[in-house]
Amino acid sequence: MTCFYDDLFEYVSTLEIIDTHEHLPYCEDARIKNTDILAEYLTHYFNRDLISAGLPQKDYQRVIDTGLPLMERWDLAEPYWAFARHTGYGRALDLSVEKLYGIKKICRSTIEELNQQFTDTLKQPGHFKKVLKDASRIKISVLDSNLACDRYFFRSVYLIDKLISPKYMADIEHIENEADVKISSFDDWLEACEIIINKAVQLNAVALKCGLAYERSLKFDRVSKSDAEDGFNEMFKAFHLPFWTLNPIAVSAKFQDYMMHFIMRIANRKNLVVQIHTGLQEGNGNIIYYSDPSLLTNLFLEYKDVSFDIFHIGYPYQQVLSALAKVFPNVYIDMCWAHIISPAASVNALAEWIDAVPANKISAFGGDYSFIDAVYGHQLLARINVSRALAKKIEDGCFCLDEAKHMAKMLFYDNPVRILRLSDI
Repeated sequence: MTCFYDDLFEYVSTLEIIDTHEHLPYCEDARIKNTDILAEYLTHYFNRDLISAGLPQKDYQRVIDTGLPLMERWDLAEPYWAFARHTGYGRALDLSVEKLYGIKKICRSTIEELNQQFTDTLKQPGHFKKVLKDASRIKISVLDSNLACDRYFFRSVYLIDKLISPKYMADIEHIENEADVKISSFDDWLEACEIIINKAVQLNAVALKCGLAYERSLKFDRVSKSDAEDGFNEMFKAFHLPFWTLNPIAVSAKFQDYMMHFIMRIANRKNLVVQIHTGLQEGNGNIIYYSDPSLLTNLFLEYKDVSFDIFHIGYPYQQVLSALAKVFPNVYIDMCWAHIISPAASVNALAEWIDAVPANKISAFGGDYSFIDAVYGHQLLARINVSRALAKKIEDGCFCLDEAKHMAKMLFYDNPVRILRLSDI
């Protein structure tokens, strides 16, 4: 397999690729400037491994406090960093700093020099291009929920969560302003939601995005409009609260269910793509079975003209997602985030999908990072993992090297361009 892997990885390394999902700043000028290497690199993901390894939450807050000396903060993180360094999250960071800063790994002897080089990138333009275009060879990245993004680097999706599950009265006021509709009835809310989705499509959103698996089950039942309206009316009990409070609101499950189906009906009419978070939730502690992709089966059945781009390989439900993508023409597998959640699981899952799922239904990479540097390490892991899976299939006699190269280009470029309809890149 080594020979096949070497040849494949050499080829895959040359490919220009599509990045199906990011949370990056919408333009380089929007980068947070008052930060440093620990505060930025521990924004998410690897910080969760440190906490899982035993770093107390109060110490984590000190580690990311830029008002404290860097080495004092490193002393708090270092023992747990050693435990977590070889997770996908840790490996992505080491791969990134080696390429971007010429530093072999993040450790006590390198952290001060690394911090100096990192903070220098905050003072001058060009770092986005260096990371995304020059080092990572990313043609375009699909950004989560900011339609005003820099289109040299990004295209965007529209996040529908607040339309389904608003949290505060301010969310309702935001929807009013975005739709230019005064909301005083459930019909007003439905009208505003449809206007907003139409605007998003007109502003070139490539998909709608749902991330509600963080807070509820992905099983969205059909409910009557009257039951949903009762839930809507309950929200307005928060109107009497004084303006200096956040005015939290309680949204019923029936309201949420109805709204999901209402939005899916719009997506079905307009033949839209819908991206859905499934599998592991970012953070320390959640109800993972909320995010089992099989809970979406009724939506797959009912809305046949919606293309469902299912995120994160559904990890740890990747075999369930394999079955769903096999039997539903409108269900697609997106490997965003997966290569750093578990590189081994990503390799094994892709090898299985090649046996079970048509190859045109899989997108190989999405960085899913909120800070720029780690995108490089993640895409490199993705290229390594795809090369390993395809080399294994060559060894098994499934296809030859040339066919594997063709498949690699499909996974990294052709498939996401077609699935997400990125015709303007």
